[in-house]
Amino acid sequence: MASPSPWSVSWRSPRWPIADGESRRPRLPNEPPSHGATASPEPSYAEGPSTPFVTRLSDIGERGAIEILSRIYDRGQPVGLGQDCGVVDWGDDYLVVTTDVVNQKMHIPAGATPSQIGWYATAVNLSDIAAAGARPLGFVAALSMPADTDVEFLRGLAQGMEECVREFGIAVLGGDTKESPLLSIAGTAFGRVRKDRILLRTGAKPGDAIVVTGDLGRAGHAAKVLEQPTALRSDALNDLLRPYPRIAEGMVLSESGAATSCMDLSDGLGVSLAQLASMTRLSYQIEWDALPLYRGLTALPPAVSKEVALYYGGDYELLATIRADAIGALLERWPTTAPRGQRLTVIGKVAASGGNVLITKTGREPLLGKGWEHFRSSAIR
Repeated sequence: MASPSPWSVSWRSPRWPIADGESRRPRLPNEPPSHGATASPEPSYAEGPSTPFVTRLSDIGERGAIEILSRIYDRGQPVGLGQDCGVVDWGDDYLVVTTDVVNQKMHIPAGATPSQIGWYATAVNLSDIAAAGARPLGFVAALSMPADTDVEFLRGLAQGMEECVREFGIAVLGGDTKESPLLSIAGTAFGRVRKDRILLRTGAKPGDAIVVTGDLGRAGHAAKVLEQPTALRSDALNDLLRPYPRIAEGMVLSESGAATSCMDLSDGLGVSLAQLASMTRLSYQIEWDALPLYRGLTALPPAVSKEVALYYGGDYELLATIRADAIGALLERWPTTAPRGQRLTVIGKVAASGGNVLITKTGREPLLGKGWEHFRSSAIR
């Protein structure tokens, strides 16, 4: 198998999912192909807008920007932009690499401690390593901050990063510091996985079971709590800013040989399934009653609870597909192989056609491909 492009890592970043960007962007009229690309009957943003009204990133969103970048950096490898990690050929293994940016305006709610911010900036990178089924090797970070930043803030930030890497048996290997008007942390994590065990977003087949780790809606519930003056604010900040990367769970899925695809749920279930469907041309059918909902969602109105669980994101759980002939054995072994008591829940199955569907007691409805998308979504509330 040829080495997939390391550029696949470069254009993903953590988000607080708030808005409702659609899974498919509006089509634009045909433009002449560029950079040696072949003309397509389905024109894309990568070919350049033919109207003066589409001139800003806010017009095309993060996924439109990724499409442009992927055309420029595409070198014909079988796996390009759009995976959780980029990979580099490393003998019998792959070196997997990911980078994510956390910045003050988009990711850090009021009241967050330096330690929480440091943990978060590290954990969101390690979550991508988990989605590849890899064992983490190390972490580096570039810190940009104002010159008048309190030294104790820097110390707390570093302590949060150190706490996170120690939890997963790695170290902060170095990085960079620069002056900037606002705080920004660009983290990069490295991992290692056998070539025949790497988990990608592609590979699902009709009949596969769809599974998730942990529960859904914890981060969204926390964001709702933070909208109110409440004594629970400290707990909510922890739920938002101290996600626990599912490294061990990803490695179990990888080593089982049963997983056909995997990604993390940073942007929400709906948009993540839409991305998988777009890459595989398959249908993902989800049962509402099967979803492992965070217990706090019961306190929210049903419509709000549904929106949070399906579309808010920020949970950093793993979403995977498992071969139909292997799901039973995997579930039977899971309690003894996965640490911290994290459950693995079957929430639906893959079908050959029919679109992404949410199955409820009253029938079937389209599962919307909406979630967080940079350049289109608002800042954290």
